[in-house]
Amino acid sequence: MEADWKIEAERLATLEDYRLLDTPREPVFDAIVRQAAAGADAPIAMISLIDDRRQWFKAALGVDHREDPIDESICAHAIRGDALFEVPDASADARFAHFPAVARQGGIRFYAGVPLTMKNGARLGTLCVIDTERRDGLDAEERELLERLARRTVAAFELARDMHRDETLPADPAMADERVWLDQALSLMARASSALDRVEASAALAHLEQAIVTVEARRATL
Repeated sequence: MEADWKIEAERLATLEDYRLLDTPREPVFDAIVRQAAAGADAPIAMISLIDDRRQWFKAALGVDHREDPIDESICAHAIRGDALFEVPDASADARFAHFPAVARQGGIRFYAGVPLTMKNGARLGTLCVIDTERRDGLDAEERELLERLARRTVAAFELARDMHRDETLPADPAMADERVWLDQALSLMARASSALDRVEASAALAHLEQAIVTVEARRATL
């Protein structure tokens, strides 16, 4: 249908705009998948990005490859909605049971993925955890952690895009030194502080102001 085609075209255009595909691994995203796997007690976790033919992993733990065809991607189903997408047992799910990664011995059973939704509403991929054992689902604490880590992933993507657009900064965000990142952090926290002040969120504002002091002190030592 034309509306669906238009939404998908806009999603793919957004993915291209963020310039994330086929980029080197970065410590910030590697740390996120480690936390996701540990928090959900899962052997596999990944940040996947979905284009028109594949899912590509910006970061992954527990797998030894960087991409899969889109027609073998559970994540491609997960990005169709806004909420956490769970599959208790992929081998018993007609949508996925025939996927090679599911059908093989010791293959995917449990899947939980949170769509990575950008500012314009485009869902570029997921942060997901996978188990080779069936599960009923994530508990409330595991769900909250995965959703929080997904928000961190999106924030890191947004920051990387902003740096690409800033001609005063290195073309490759990985080449920016610590001072550049601290300056970015201070700028963003100042904006957040102003927003919190407008709604009189005094407790959150106090925590943020302490964080600003800490970052400023570190910046001063460089």
